[in-house]
Amino acid sequence: MSSIYTGRRRRPQEFTLPSGKKVIASLPEDLEDLKRRYGSQHEVQVEIVVHGSPEHSRYLTETRDHHERRRNQLREKHGPAFEEWEEVQRKLSTVSTELERLSTNTAGLNGNFNKFGYGAYVRAYDDDEELEGPAASVASMSDTLSVTSSRSVRLGETTKIFKKPVVKQWFHQGLLWRASEQTEIQAIELFFDLVYVGIIHINGEHMWADPTGRELLRFAITFIMSWKLWADLTLTLSWFETNDVFTRVEILFEIACLLGFTTNMTYSFNDNEEHNTYVMLVSFYLAARLLFFLHFAITSYFLPMVRGVMICECINVLIPSSLWIASIHVSMPSRLALIWIALALDLWGQSLPIGLFAYGQRAGNKTSLGRLLSGFFEFYPANNIEHRVERTNAFVSLVLGYSVVGIMFQSYGGYTVNGFLGKAVLGLVQAFIFNWIYFDIDGYNIDVHAIRRSAPSAIIWGHAHLPFVMGYILASAGLSKLVFITDTPGTNPEQLSEAYLERTESDVPNGIRFFYCHGLAIALLFMGVISACHEHRVPATLRWSKRTRLAIRAAVCIILFFLPMAKSLNSLHLISITLGLSGCVLLAELFGKSCRNDPFIGERSGCSVRYFCKCTKKDLERVGIIEEKPERRSAEIFKLGVRDKSAVLGVQD
Repeated sequence: MSSIYTGRRRRPQEFTLPSGKKVIASLPEDLEDLKRRYGSQHEVQVEIVVHGSPEHSRYLTETRDHHERRRNQLREKHGPAFEEWEEVQRKLSTVSTELERLSTNTAGLNGNFNKFGYGAYVRAYDDDEELEGPAASVASMSDTLSVTSSRSVRLGETTKIFKKPVVKQWFHQGLLWRASEQTEIQAIELFFDLVYVGIIHINGEHMWADPTGRELLRFAITFIMSWKLWADLTLTLSWFETNDVFTRVEILFEIACLLGFTTNMTYSFNDNEEHNTYVMLVSFYLAARLLFFLHFAITSYFLPMVRGVMICECINVLIPSSLWIASIHVSMPSRLALIWIALALDLWGQSLPIGLFAYGQRAGNKTSLGRLLSGFFEFYPANNIEHRVERTNAFVSLVLGYSVVGIMFQSYGGYTVNGFLGKAVLGLVQAFIFNWIYFDIDGYNIDVHAIRRSAPSAIIWGHAHLPFVMGYILASAGLSKLVFITDTPGTNPEQLSEAYLERTESDVPNGIRFFYCHGLAIALLFMGVISACHEHRVPATLRWSKRTRLAIRAAVCIILFFLPMAKSLNSLHLISITLGLSGCVLLAELFGKSCRNDPFIGERSGCSVRYFCKCTKKDLERVGIIEEKPERRSAEIFKLGVRDKSAVLGVQD
């Protein structure tokens, strides 16, 4: 994707020479307009120069030297009184600057606000420019909170074996304090995600090989467990700095546990106790979870300001862990009750401390419980919005990429443009459409991101990704089997290599129909939920509202849900119909999000609104609009009729 920077044009700069002459420095393209505008004003001496020209530099130097001479003269005339006045003025300027920063603290967050929407409660504890002199001492804070400016120049740094944990961003007294710079995904996080490539691949391979309800149950449990480990690591890396050896060893241990977890997924619910791997599966999962318990306990010791949150996180690890241990000693199907309760606590256990924190902030000193909670949760570590969004996008890309890998195969000699390749291409197009909808439709033109919009929308946005990802993996597993079904012309198994010959079948298994169609329906439905959580920009000339487009998406989900009941459809029909339905959703989004005044072909003019206002001719002359060239004029001029006495808002169609 490409983007065009639409920065602001430099405005003309004005200053006065010691002689009283007014100098205006402008860009070359504005030179003629300014000369024409000020040429008729004989009562005022005005000189127009090009910005950055030798004349511009000479006039500035002359003015600076003049004021320096005047300051020296005043110093000689008034002596110590002048020095005292200058010192007071300098201190007053410093304090005023700090008060202004304290009241806003958002100067460095413009890029973040443009991307994720404005948040009145968001503040930056650093600034785009480094503080100097007394201002630097005013901004000093505890070393347990990250306040390092991204503009600071560091010649070198020793990698510490262990560092005191540092909170990156936090909530305090209703405000979110964070760094002004954008947080990027670390390389070690991408390395961690590589393990999930194996998890997705193993789950997908086993599901198409055994498309039964029992296999679906095993997939749901094991994937939710792996998702919890991914979410915990993402949250921890978003909360705290991770540039010491100890933290990286912790991440390595998590990767090792996740690898052991992955090797025990397939037979974790096997009826044969000799080959059942459930105990090993839970053991590796608990080892990874208890490491987070250790990390939070160490953090609570070193950071008293977030001790309340860390204690709650430790409890959120211990209670579900006891249920997981108990499930080892219970046989099926009673084991499932403990499993689903433990999973529910793992996924939603953090909602309790968040709710207590919100109540403490709301109640404050009004109630005794409010006073207790506001003191217990005085500082609450916050999720970094760009880090969470980019990490989620990276995970979704892994899932979408699996659907492409699953349909690949090797031909066994000859020129074989056959039905297998045709179905694989259709599956590729479908994956491309889902990628298009998620990233470039639902994730584009966002006014306020779900995480910043409100707490409920942030929670729904985070949890909706789990069924979306699981549904798409389920559909991808079904697709990787449908490609090799030989129920359509041009699908000769002899044209496949031996490794892929084992996947072929003459008819579509009933379980594959449900996995494929229901997986797509669930994925598309929760993509709509994710989109609904955002607040998108709404041009005045928008063709279809967001509610209308989401209703079309919901109707397609209903069709996909009942599509497996059509037993007469072969593999090619299933892939073609689902691709057509996905394409309809994409076309509806592209057409519905367009503007009536913006053509589909030709130079893009943009979705715009025209405002009409009433003013006098003298007002236009004063701002200089009349003297501007018609092709570069910033406003159009219309003469109002005698009866037109009020300004109106008109929409350009």
